[in-house]
Amino acid sequence: MKIIAATISLLLPATNAFSPQLATAGRSSFRPIFSTALSSSSYLDNLSSVSTSSSFTATDEQATEILDSTFRRTVSNTANTPSSVSVMSKLSLNEADILANGVIDNVNRNEFPPIVVTVVDRQANILVQKRMDDVCHAAFPEFSYAKAFTCVTMGVSSREFQQKYTATNDAAKIGQMNSMMAISKMAAFPGGVLLRNGDNEIVGAIGVSGAAGDEDEYVALNSAWESGLPLETMPKEHSCTTVKSP
Repeated sequence: MKIIAATISLLLPATNAFSPQLATAGRSSFRPIFSTALSSSSYLDNLSSVSTSSSFTATDEQATEILDSTFRRTVSNTANTPSSVSVMSKLSLNEADILANGVIDNVNRNEFPPIVVTVVDRQANILVQKRMDDVCHAAFPEFSYAKAFTCVTMGVSSREFQQKYTATNDAAKIGQMNSMMAISKMAAFPGGVLLRNGDNEIVGAIGVSGAAGDEDEYVALNSAWESGLPLETMPKEHSCTTVKSP
């Protein structure tokens, strides 16, 4: 059998490092520096008796064995490394403020009527509520909160809540929806956007009131999309036909 001399830093079972010379050199380019006698058993079985700073003389089969073992160990460790991508578990005050300001910016860019925006956490507690100048109706802050509250409570957007109970024009379902709105502060009209994280967990919602329903929903959606925060929205698309500045 042809003997090929190789110089590498020996691998012990507890380490993942391997020699660049062995990994990159062709077999014919291996050069002997120091020889250590190896038994006829597996090359890996002999590693524990050889100094980690030594060099050795290896056969084709032994060199192949160490390369194969190193590759498998490296792949296994890479696959088992936890992901470093973070998932948002809740909305912070700062993040809620970013979303609220984004809503107001979208209203101004599109010349929509002034609005009230409410951002709530996953328990429907108000984090931020902002009222633009010249909002004409004192009820808009309540409507804004009701839309956000509906999203978190029902796990859907306020538009989807409406559609769920009115799509079939079933009198019983419509009566149920009306009872729910009367008992708890829910809103069955567009403008409430549900926010989920990358694990599909609810982290909060945005409620907007003051413009047309489709416009309220649009500015909430676009604020979330433009925020750079790792959020998924419900609905995923807007239905607004009066957008001037996307």
